[in-house]
Amino acid sequence: MPILWRGIREVGKNACRAFSKILQCEGRETTGLVESCGKCESCIQMEHHDHPDVIWVSHEKPNVISVGEIREQIVNTVEIMPYKGPYKIYIVDEAEKMNVAAQNAILKTIEEPPEYAVIFLLTTNRGAFLDTILSRCILLATRPVPGTAVEKYLVEKCSVSKEEAEFAAGFSLGNIGKAEAIVSSEEFQDLKELTLSILRYIHEIESYEIADKVKEYKKYKNRIEDFFDIFLMWFRDIMLLKADNSVNAEAAKKKIIFKNEYAYLKKQVDKLDLEAIDYVIGKIHRARVRIKSNVNFDATLELLIVEARREF
Repeated sequence: MPILWRGIREVGKNACRAFSKILQCEGRETTGLVESCGKCESCIQMEHHDHPDVIWVSHEKPNVISVGEIREQIVNTVEIMPYKGPYKIYIVDEAEKMNVAAQNAILKTIEEPPEYAVIFLLTTNRGAFLDTILSRCILLATRPVPGTAVEKYLVEKCSVSKEEAEFAAGFSLGNIGKAEAIVSSEEFQDLKELTLSILRYIHEIESYEIADKVKEYKKYKNRIEDFFDIFLMWFRDIMLLKADNSVNAEAAKKKIIFKNEYAYLKKQVDKLDLEAIDYVIGKIHRARVRIKSNVNFDATLELLIVEARREF
């Protein structure tokens, strides 16, 4: 059974894990709400990410899943029966990174998979797939959870303040798994504060300060996506305030994510036009691509900060 699952990255992954856990569960309920028992050996293995019949396909290059990787990890092993569970589940995260050769290689397998095989293709971009792949898959989509629901969940389950929950819900764009990770991670909070210390004064930061700040990011290399998201959300807030300020300033203020930073944002709103804001947002996306392409880490971050400062 091939399933193409489109949606926000972590939402899709978490939903796929939960679905896989139910499929492999030895004591799941079969009437009413179907859910895993959470107690059997299979469920425990799923919790520890070491179930022998759930295979996460890996890839060496950050931006490509090659034909060799698809053949080695799926095509050449799919005929081997499950070790213990009723299903053999393959999960291809970021499946849009499969090149054409890789998609053609997996085509035969998803056309005629063994009865026990379940193949998940997780993606944020349905347009990256060949029509022959799309026509042979069950198509599913996950959507963001409403912000108020995320806030309620975080306040009740994670015992955080309404203010913290509101920020996490907005920053995660309705991704409840990401929101929970944000409020429970001290490392994220440290990274956020470091990045805000740059953004608050980016219009007047000196070149030597930029170099010193960038050195501090070495310990956050594994969270560089969060750095880019913080940078992007900051300038998104500036754009919202700029666009709505003349119409309804209070309404605009309610929409922004960095509500506690409103005074700093407002100063920068007055210094930038929409074209400049759009330019900086484009540079953030470009820097993200450069990091994924293994361009020098320090140089990429320094260039982004310098290019953003130049627009003020």
